Amino acid sequence: MGGSVIDQYALPAVVTLLGVYQLGVRFTTAVVRSRQKFQVKVPETNGPAEFVRTYRAHQNTIEYYTVSLACLWIGSIFFHPVPASFAYLGYLFGREKYFWGYIKEADKRISGFYISINCLIVLFALSIWGVAHKLLRFYLNIDIYQLVSTHIPLLKGEL
Repeated sequence: MGGSVIDQYALPAVVTLLGVYQLGVRFTTAVVRSRQKFQVKVPETNGPAEFVRTYRAHQNTIEYYTVSLACLWIGSIFFHPVPASFAYLGYLFGREKYFWGYIKEADKRISGFYISINCLIVLFALSIWGVAHKLLRFYLNIDIYQLVSTHIPLLKGEL
């Protein structure tokens, strides 16, 4: 593949924009509509159960947003942009399922939560693996991939 170094980060940039759209447009609009539907004025955060669930689903997504983005970009830069981006897509799918399930009924958020948290764990693991590899290679001249490839012949090249 040709192109500049920055080109390889187009995929994580696209999924970042999908996340921005999901949180900034879809979920925020749902909260605004819920406020209108149940006549809950800003800055109130209490009201009918459906409003509270909508508001909490949005707030919970905001709480995880910075963690998920950090893991996406660290995983993309230090491990590889493709698996990190696909893990983030899974995370976004889980958040979608979580958000809309939570609005219907609190217990319906659980499957989406598990999907998103497992994808976040994968992103975190990719980030740790990638950073550890770069630290060991740069500071101690130890190449984890080279060591692993001597034991697993199918693993050739560098991720």
